[in-house]
Amino acid sequence: MSELTKEQQEELAKLQKEMIEEAKKVLEDFKNNPSEDSGSVVVVHENSPFLKEKHERLIKIDKKA
Repeated sequence: MSELTKEQQEELAKLQKEMIEEAKKVLEDFKNNPSEDSGSVVVVHENSPFLKEKHERLIKIDKKA
């Protein structure tokens, strides 16, 4: 693999700086406006054993199941 030219290195440095600045903006925006989906999200698929009848469940949901 060949070395990068000075122009290519400068362009990469410029892009890197832009990406870091954009990431900082996204982080700051998230701090100020957190998503309702942040934290724990529980998704249950329509074929989940959690939705089966108690006697049909493949896994125990609690110790009584």
